[in-house]
Amino acid sequence: MRKFLRTAESNEEINITPMMDVVFIMLIFFIVTTSFVKESGIAISRTMQSSEPADVTNMALIKLAQDGFSINNQAVSLDGIEARLSQMRAANENLTAQLMADKSIKVNDLVKAVEQIKSAQIEQLSVSTF
Repeated sequence: MRKFLRTAESNEEINITPMMDVVFIMLIFFIVTTSFVKESGIAISRTMQSSEPADVTNMALIKLAQDGFSINNQAVSLDGIEARLSQMRAANENLTAQLMADKSIKVNDLVKAVEQIKSAQIEQLSVSTF
């Protein structure tokens, strides 16, 4: 007599439910423990454009270009901006500054120019590129 052995069909599956539980708990942990840093920036108030022409007698046009720096088309060194603007402000208390910077100048030069404008006590400044 022949005996047949029944082999149990193996139905082996990988149960991923515990792994999903662990991943979900880790996700919640990282979301809860994450701290977000708020980046500080410069507050800029944008004014509406008016159709009136700007009063150029009260304005100092400061150009920062690769070939040199100028105030109202008069050459000036980067360190001489504050002295020249202080002279202009002594003659005109309502002096405003328009800083036009070439896109190829160094950021350090731009920052130094803004600091010198601030040191000359000019409160209104507009910045543009060319």
